[in-house]
Amino acid sequence: MRALFLAGALALATPATAEVAVYGEVDLTGLARDSWALNPGFDSHNTMVCNVNGPDGYLSIRSGPGSDFEAVRRLNRLAIVVVDADERRGRWVRVLRAYREVTKDGTGQPFRDLPVQGWAHDGYLCDFIH
Repeated sequence: MRALFLAGALALATPATAEVAVYGEVDLTGLARDSWALNPGFDSHNTMVCNVNGPDGYLSIRSGPGSDFEAVRRLNRLAIVVVDADERRGRWVRVLRAYREVTKDGTGQPFRDLPVQGWAHDGYLCDFIH
């Protein structure tokens, strides 16, 4: 019974599908991890925080590839996260930097650097059109 509960909790902990939505000036078009294989020569990929519509409302960037590592920064929906898709550990991908050009509702705003390096779960990173 305990194993069944744990399996159910893990299934609910990460999104099974990508958030496909329009927020103001931004179209979220699916999980970024699904397109990385199509662009293997790129040094980095711009992704956008998605699937954070739950009670927390943010993605934790962690010091290592796993939820047991310390959270070093929290990013709200639609923050742009630059990742190295070649550096992965399971569902975790290396974050090189982050910045914001739109609010979490999709309204344009002046460029704002969000200094961070670490790791993010790829179930919360979407491709986007802006």
